[in-house]
Amino acid sequence: MSFGWNYATGQRETTRGVATIYEFERGLLYKRGRLLRVLEAGRYRIWPFAHEKIVAVDVRRATALINNQKLLTGDGITVTLNIVADYEIGDVALALHRVVDFRAQLHEDVQLAARNAVGAVTVDALLAQRAEINAQMLAAVLPLAAGYGVNVLAVGVKDVILAPRVRDLMMKETEARRVASAMLIGAREEVATLRALANAARMAAEHPQLLRLRELDAVRAFAQTGGNTVVMGTGDTRVLPIERPGRPATESTAEEVAEA
Repeated sequence: MSFGWNYATGQRETTRGVATIYEFERGLLYKRGRLLRVLEAGRYRIWPFAHEKIVAVDVRRATALINNQKLLTGDGITVTLNIVADYEIGDVALALHRVVDFRAQLHEDVQLAARNAVGAVTVDALLAQRAEINAQMLAAVLPLAAGYGVNVLAVGVKDVILAPRVRDLMMKETEARRVASAMLIGAREEVATLRALANAARMAAEHPQLLRLRELDAVRAFAQTGGNTVVMGTGDTRVLPIERPGRPATESTAEEVAEA
């Protein structure tokens, strides 16, 4: 038995003897360089001098990492992206025959789609609209990859790396925005409090008995604590008249009553 392993593409080649195609693989049977058919999982024998070859290709779902892509946004900010693309081989013959290396071709297609998508948005939109940008890149890559037998399942931006200077400026901008928002909320709460106080003052002026009810509530709460003594008045500050010999009866002040 003679076979070889291509570590770059993950393919096995068998030229004679027994070739085993596993469940997660598909095989391409060649005779004198011409593709005869695609082999499903199983064991196959290649007789000597048959001039045949079997290439086994792994068709399981895989991930392509497109790292350290320095791209320019629509507002002139340089960002570094790490992108992930999930894919699987849908047509083994196309994947091996249409392009030299379908993995390298997928890498180039995702890189170009990311460049077009990022170049059309600002850095703020890139950070805030990640899902929309991922969908846009997937829509751009799907037909290209289908042309060479690869089904792209998902494309997504994994990391967005900003330059330190740009990151510091954005953090300061966010901090200033939060401070302004906090001040605005505080001003609104103060206005609401003043409005409530104005309404209470108007109600007290229109209905004086409300103040008396508040006084009674305060006295009741104060009296619930042990050891407190509550002295209640009638609320009338006038003093009854006092009659003196040789002097007509008049209303006296509190000082005169005290002297009497």
